[in-house]
Amino acid sequence: MIKVSAFSIKILAAVFMVMDHVCYLLMPEFRILHFIGRLSFPLFAWLLAKGEKHTQNVYRYGSRLLITAIISQPIYSFVFRSLSLNILYTLVIGLVMLRLIRHYSQLWQQLIITGLSAVFAEILGVEYGAYGIGVIFLMSLTDKLKPSVWLLCWCIFEFILGTLFIRNIFQHWAILAGFIVFQFNGKQGSRARWFYLFYPVHLIILGIINYLIHSRYSNPL
Repeated sequence: MIKVSAFSIKILAAVFMVMDHVCYLLMPEFRILHFIGRLSFPLFAWLLAKGEKHTQNVYRYGSRLLITAIISQPIYSFVFRSLSLNILYTLVIGLVMLRLIRHYSQLWQQLIITGLSAVFAEILGVEYGAYGIGVIFLMSLTDKLKPSVWLLCWCIFEFILGTLFIRNIFQHWAILAGFIVFQFNGKQGSRARWFYLFYPVHLIILGIINYLIHSRYSNPL
């Protein structure tokens, strides 16, 4: 198998996310884009776990995520006609959860923190909700469990909780993301702080394209 850097995985996650949004907004008939898009969030969750582990300043890291989430929210709400909070808020909650977990070594304590974070995510109405928090927690364990054990837990999680919380029969495609993260070569690769700008900008571009397409069909003359 080809080994890849963290930067390469971030590029993959971004591409998968754009494919998912293109399908939702512009090409709903191309369902394959949606299937592949299911891999995006788990990859970003893994990157968050790695970022939390290696960052020299978690407060600065979290601040960037939160500021980008706040800036992106009106764009996200307008483009998707959604009242939920965008995915960056989910990552912010996950970051706080991972930092809290560092102070507790017992698994049951970590599970309680994860559970409370999941409840908070559901109450706040962030994208992916409790499921997203569970994904972040599991992705933080990729270097703590044997790959075979982790993959088994990942598959069980996706088939059970993925179905319960997401209610999307195609969510199971996210399982493939678990195999991608184990191709990590241990290297950071190029830095990708551009993502803080990329997220709102790609939503603006897709929103404009979507508006122009619908305007053309509603006003054919």
